[in-house]
Amino acid sequence: MAEKLPFHRRRKVFPPCQGCGDDPGFTWACECGFALCHTCMAAQAERCEANGRSWTCPICHRNHIGPAR
Repeated sequence: MAEKLPFHRRRKVFPPCQGCGDDPGFTWACECGFALCHTCMAAQAERCEANGRSWTCPICHRNHIGPAR
């Protein structure tokens, strides 16, 4: 039986992309369940109103700020 990692060593699990269905490891995800990968986010920038790190979910219209680099 594998030992469970401590909380600070676990990786965050991101949902698969709803645009292409791929699981790239990171997706821009909203609490409502909507998620897009980098490629689909760039292709649908006008739909999601992306502006650098900030973006608006087209489903629930919440504003999100992406990860800092």
